[in-house]
Amino acid sequence: MHRRAHPRLRTLTATGVAAGLVAAALPAVAATATDEAAPSTPKNIILLISDGAGYNQFDAANLYESGTSAHQVSVDPATGAVSHAPSTPGQGYEQWPVQVGQSHHSASGRAEYVTEQAWGDFAWVASGATDSAAAGTALGTGVKTNNGVLGLTPGGDRLLTVGEQAQAVGKKVGLVTSVPFNHATPTGFIAHNADRNDYRGLATEMIDSGVDVLMGGGHPLYTDAHEPRPADWTWISQQDYERVSTGGTDYAFVEDRADFEALAAGTDVPEKVFGLAQVAETLQYNRPGLADDDVLPGTDPANDVADLDTLARGALNVLDQGEEGFFLMIEGGAVDWAGHANQTTRLIEEQIDFNDAVEAVEQWVEQNSSWDETLVVVTADHETGYLAGAGAGPEAGWTPMTGAAGQLPDLTWHSGGHTNALVPLFARGAGADVLDARADQWDLVRGAYLDNTAVGETIFDFLGHGERSSADAVALEATVAGQHADGALSLSVAGDGERVSFDGSGANLDATLPLVTVADTRNEVRAQGRGWTLAGSASDFAAGNRALAAKNLAWTPRIVRSESGAAAGGRATLEAPATLAAADRTSRLGATVVGADLDLSIPAEAAGGRYGSEITLTLFAQD
Repeated sequence: MHRRAHPRLRTLTATGVAAGLVAAALPAVAATATDEAAPSTPKNIILLISDGAGYNQFDAANLYESGTSAHQVSVDPATGAVSHAPSTPGQGYEQWPVQVGQSHHSASGRAEYVTEQAWGDFAWVASGATDSAAAGTALGTGVKTNNGVLGLTPGGDRLLTVGEQAQAVGKKVGLVTSVPFNHATPTGFIAHNADRNDYRGLATEMIDSGVDVLMGGGHPLYTDAHEPRPADWTWISQQDYERVSTGGTDYAFVEDRADFEALAAGTDVPEKVFGLAQVAETLQYNRPGLADDDVLPGTDPANDVADLDTLARGALNVLDQGEEGFFLMIEGGAVDWAGHANQTTRLIEEQIDFNDAVEAVEQWVEQNSSWDETLVVVTADHETGYLAGAGAGPEAGWTPMTGAAGQLPDLTWHSGGHTNALVPLFARGAGADVLDARADQWDLVRGAYLDNTAVGETIFDFLGHGERSSADAVALEATVAGQHADGALSLSVAGDGERVSFDGSGANLDATLPLVTVADTRNEVRAQGRGWTLAGSASDFAAGNRALAAKNLAWTPRIVRSESGAAAGGRATLEAPATLAAADRTSRLGATVVGADLDLSIPAEAAGGRYGSEITLTLFAQD
């Protein structure tokens, strides 16, 4: 999935035994040059989240619309064999310059992502996953917390949200969703509560937070069929509803489709908007016909309410009035609801609606802003439903989804809950390269990925800091360099290139290989999921026109010391490459010093003389 260009190979050399040792070419990824200009800081930050959408949810909509896919793979958990299907991007954002993966485990549950486990055991990702509250908090604060918790650490301490920080630096803030406005994902960017299900408490905090735009479902007076009903105060208290709908707050109240469309068209745009679509929970997902999970998308008549892209356009018009820029989060929340229900038809509908919202944002950037001042990020908070291709499962492993345009894709569901599978992240615009650089971990199938906390941390860095607290204060700011994003795999041999002399007489001569040091400082992206192997082979021993075959030379490797947990190779003759030492991807980092005992067997028919040979050592990245 990751589309960084493949760089030229780098050749390392070292001198040592006999005429010298030559390390082979090593695969590398492009390093960030230290003299490049600093990345641009965006004025506007727009984060679009397809809740519950893994790589396959994104592709399911593409297969239905165009019969193409961009992220399909076959993986055999028994052998580790990986095959990527031809990639044909179906959406504009699938051609953006930054395309990486994102991990999203919470502080509770499994609390980690391990690539070998994720692709070596079909069941591994299906348990111990994050929920939307913990994932929303990580994206909105840069800090992991427990499932069910919003804006608080696992210990209960209050976290600063990016919404609060954006307000502190003078930016406008908007939160838009296709599900209740105070559902877990949007609240993760502004609210604080130990219980994600305290909807009325969260509604109060959001309304009083000072954000400029709140839009979504959760209307107390309408059903999910867009029909009037007796008041239901599940999502918002009667007091809060009355004050936002009757002018008791600074918000202009918007609820019917015509008013949302007028706002999207830029007609009479207020400073602050509370938009409560006339549905109980979801714009479209919960409408009548939900049980029809094998009909084509659009078969069931749609509710007469504004779509997510209309809400997005309206929010942008409101937020664009701020001179300092804005932060806007837009969520396609019901993709997750479809995943929980394994409802393929509504999944595709909801993902298409999300894609329409992304297109609306792209159009706004190009018509009203520019990619030089606005950053747009498209991602998900987690995967829901464990969506895979036909025949997938513990024995067969992961299979690609297939399908033709206008038809439901051939796919299978394997869970009714969330999973730990990586989700995609796409970015374009000012500062997008920062997110690319923060993707410093490597997945065996998806390539480079970052953790969801890196998204929140990066947004904080872009937002910066507010004005000094008083006239007597002195404002300070320091930029601390992060971990070096490059690293290298290198080889060095002890000594100054002097020849190694064998001792003894008769049929066996002995010597000691100079100590060889392997230093691995690569981050995971540079390593690309690979450890290393140090191997060696010898040329035939020659004395003028006399020769001893290299098969007569053997070594017995030994680890002198290792920070990486590397293992020594076994005794072997050196007419062909033999392993001196090796480390896998989980134990490769650090320095390893390797030695070996050499023994040369002299055939009875060998002629006397002063023979010379050399051992060539080859250090290479090893899957």
